[in-house]
Amino acid sequence: MLRILGEEKGAAIILLAFSISVVLGFAALAIDVGNMYLHKSRLANLADAAALAGTQDLPSDPQLAMDNARNYAALNGLEKDTIGVSISGNNRIIAVDATRKVPFFFAKVFDKTSASVAARAVATIGTITGTSGVVPFGIAKQQFNYGQIYDLKAGAGSGYNGNYRALALGCSGATIYKKNIKDGYKEALHIGDWVSTETGNMSGPTSEGVDYRMNLDPQATFQALEKSSPRILIVPIIDSLEVSGRSEVLIVGFAAFFLEGVGRNGNDNYVTGRFVQMVTPGEIGTGVTDYGLYGSTLIE
Repeated sequence: MLRILGEEKGAAIILLAFSISVVLGFAALAIDVGNMYLHKSRLANLADAAALAGTQDLPSDPQLAMDNARNYAALNGLEKDTIGVSISGNNRIIAVDATRKVPFFFAKVFDKTSASVAARAVATIGTITGTSGVVPFGIAKQQFNYGQIYDLKAGAGSGYNGNYRALALGCSGATIYKKNIKDGYKEALHIGDWVSTETGNMSGPTSEGVDYRMNLDPQATFQALEKSSPRILIVPIIDSLEVSGRSEVLIVGFAAFFLEGVGRNGNDNYVTGRFVQMVTPGEIGTGVTDYGLYGSTLIE
């Protein structure tokens, strides 16, 4: 009987040792796999953000877009991360491939020291079809050239039947018009919307609103352009401004201009800006005319 009890006790010890090994194995699996999942999730977020950061310089400067995507990943990732960036789709698509070696903790007892995780993000730009923050100047549809100066609001002799490219966004009147210059129209406008013209030269409200925007960033220059500058204006592109009096005009697109300033007084008052290409928040679409204003989105 003692021999039998001894054998049972020995078997129990062996079974306990085996059970502990199994438990440790599952612990290693749970903790290390969980750690890998955490790193993969963080790496995916990093790749997404890096790709979107890169879109900010598409399509005009693909090399800068790749550099900025890599720099963003380097600043927000780990030193051991490997980042690959590529551009395709006529400089409208950017892909970020990221890999990271994740060290194991418990799995080391099984001679497994680390494993690699990978993430891929692909972002694209598209033409803006709807956005908010638009200023109440309208410019007729045309081919725009980067860096060229355009009249955003016309002075005397350049208007048409009492219209000088001013728009009544949301409501008419000098107070609303000036506020929309200073802060941008808060509601979203879309391609296909009809908006009303604001008659008269609106010299005083125009100058006050433009001066306000200029003074928010007085040292800004087109040559050293910061795309976050309040002197970047989003302007609706209008199908035709050849209308009489207060009339409805059709929005066919949106474009961005760097605000150069306001000139003259009275009926001669005008506003100028330089055409720029940029990415901005907003709705994007296809099958519409490209006026150089883009939005970005992840497609993978």
